[in-house]
Amino acid sequence: MKNSNIIKTLLILVKKPVAVLLPITLFFAGWWFALPSEQKDTTSNTSSESAQEWTCSMHPQIRQPNPGLCPICNMDLIPLEAGNDEGGLREIVVSAEAAALLDLRVSPVIKAPAQVDVSLFGKIDYDERKIVTTTARISGRIDRLYADFTGTTVSKGDAIAKIYSPELYVAQEELIRAVKSINDSGSQSVRNIRTNLLNAAREKLRLLELTESQIAAIEKQKKPNDHITISAPQSGIIVNLNAKEGQYLKTGDPLFGIAQLNSVWLKMEAYESDLPWLRYAQDVSFKVEALPGKTFHGRIAFIDPQLDPNRRVVKVRVNVENKKLLLKPGMFANANVQANVALHGRVLSADLAGKWISPMHPEIIKDEAGTCDICGMPLVPAEKFGFVAPSGPVENPLLIPVSSVLRTGNRAVVYVRLPNKTEPIFEGREIVLGARAGNYFIVKSGLGVGELVVTKGGYKLDSELQIKAKPSMMNPNAGIQERSANNAPAQIAGQWSSLLRTYGKLALAMEKGDHDSATAELESMKSALESIKHDQLQPKELALWKEFSMRLANILTEVADMPANTSTLSIIRHQMEETRRYVGLSATPIAPIKSDTQWIAPLAATKNAYLSLAKALAADKEQEALKAIPQVITEARKLPSDDHTDKLLQALKHLNMQKNIKGTRAAFKPVSIALISIIRKHGIDHLGNLYVIHCPMADKNKGGDWLSEKNEVRNPYFGSSMLGCGDVTDTLSKGSK
Repeated sequence: MKNSNIIKTLLILVKKPVAVLLPITLFFAGWWFALPSEQKDTTSNTSSESAQEWTCSMHPQIRQPNPGLCPICNMDLIPLEAGNDEGGLREIVVSAEAAALLDLRVSPVIKAPAQVDVSLFGKIDYDERKIVTTTARISGRIDRLYADFTGTTVSKGDAIAKIYSPELYVAQEELIRAVKSINDSGSQSVRNIRTNLLNAAREKLRLLELTESQIAAIEKQKKPNDHITISAPQSGIIVNLNAKEGQYLKTGDPLFGIAQLNSVWLKMEAYESDLPWLRYAQDVSFKVEALPGKTFHGRIAFIDPQLDPNRRVVKVRVNVENKKLLLKPGMFANANVQANVALHGRVLSADLAGKWISPMHPEIIKDEAGTCDICGMPLVPAEKFGFVAPSGPVENPLLIPVSSVLRTGNRAVVYVRLPNKTEPIFEGREIVLGARAGNYFIVKSGLGVGELVVTKGGYKLDSELQIKAKPSMMNPNAGIQERSANNAPAQIAGQWSSLLRTYGKLALAMEKGDHDSATAELESMKSALESIKHDQLQPKELALWKEFSMRLANILTEVADMPANTSTLSIIRHQMEETRRYVGLSATPIAPIKSDTQWIAPLAATKNAYLSLAKALAADKEQEALKAIPQVITEARKLPSDDHTDKLLQALKHLNMQKNIKGTRAAFKPVSIALISIIRKHGIDHLGNLYVIHCPMADKNKGGDWLSEKNEVRNPYFGSSMLGCGDVTDTLSKGSK
């Protein structure tokens, strides 16, 4: 209506002279075009005020759109700092248009077997187990050499040499005389003696490697022969020829090396980076140039436990069947190993899962337990070597494309697109990488399945963070201010002591080199870190905690595969010190407290009775609270006697005199103080989950503590009137999650 009147006025003025019209028209025109802007500004201010949030300095979980009083403690609300959100320090907002110009590409984190094709190069060689060396069992002279060059093919029993030997002549003479004496013997006793001599003469020739047929022939002779024929002990080819015609021999001199070729070895070298994918008994396929188009298979029988320090390679041997004798020693081979590996390096293999394998001969595979056909050793389940069925309950690793990782030194950074955001927001995140699997990396820590990682454009996002002086790949601490000690967020500080106690046990185990204990404490430390609640942190503190808890979790994951020693401990100590500098949390490990076992059971019973009392007070149940007091007294009297126990009993005596809930709440504080002192001295880390919570408004604003088995505030001093008033200030015991 107002605007229409202005228009009518302007239309009337149009009929006036120009000299009169111009200044008036300019005035109204300026006012008219300024009006929408002023209205827009007013709307903007209103919107800005409505977007302002108000919170409580004591209870930051309270968020309200208008100023007022905290519904928990009735303190004045304060404005939430503008410009903050609950993101991390490495977040960067990119408009849809900018994302298109930057050509950002993302790919989901997947959970799948790590598939790798390992290419290896090797050479065919003799199977050392199939080489038999023939040695001279008697001294003499080689008068005839039938197998007179290397590579001669022989069959078992073939004559390979003829040796003149005086020693053999004497042995034959003894046998011939023994046979003759048997025939000429008279009495049975004499015959028995001469029979023993005959058997001894036969055995002597057997030891000289004469066959039974040769010995039988000598027995029929009338005079000994001064030559002996050496026969091939097995079929094969001559690979070592150490004898020549006319050569004199001594007992034990090597003559021939005869090798069978029905099985051969493929000897290869694998790089250090290939080792995660190679396992004993794993199938290997290979080709040789002499037989194009034909593929051979064998199984890994040996992986050298020692790495070549200069060339950084490991020797790998494959046993290969060669029944058709197609493979010749000396042939070069191009080999390939296909590995599908699940979490913790377990190999997914359908052909070996559930099978039994020989620990010495991997080519011997059976469906059930038994012994090796070659060496007779008991067969071993394939699962012992890390083989599992693909269809079984197998946990697969997390995989991300190689192109998504920005690496500098030992650090690896990826950029993740955050979900449920109206515009593209990316967050830089340090992660722990495992082995590379083809075009993917295995992720040990830092990402979850389904998250979207940037596969193209990550360096551009990182450059943007560097320009804004935020933590980035090159400078992880950029823009982060150091904090004074013991100035950490209250919610985190109250839960930090549990981690420090585990840190103390870990430090002790690593200093002693106790790997098993260190491994257990590492898991406990990671569990303590993951269980820390941070839902009440202000946005800036939340961003800081997310960053440094992520870094600490990564370090604990990295050192899990390292030796338990002081060098590994120094890596953890460095990260704890970083957490102290920037978050304000203590980095000093708490030494383990040796608890007297006689305290644990009665202390646990007293604690449980106390918790029942605290729950009744928090629920405003007067009669239930009064009935709970005698049970606390009964259990407390079972505690071993000391000064703290006396104080607890004295406080309970005063508590028992109260007749209503108001008096019970007033007398509850000394009981809590005494019980907390006893637990700190005798029950640390032995009573499940147990937290100390402090309310600054209890006891007429002097403050009061109480114990809770949950990391949540249910105030027994005020009940429903201020049920959420309080903060966790300490963790006395940390049980299972």
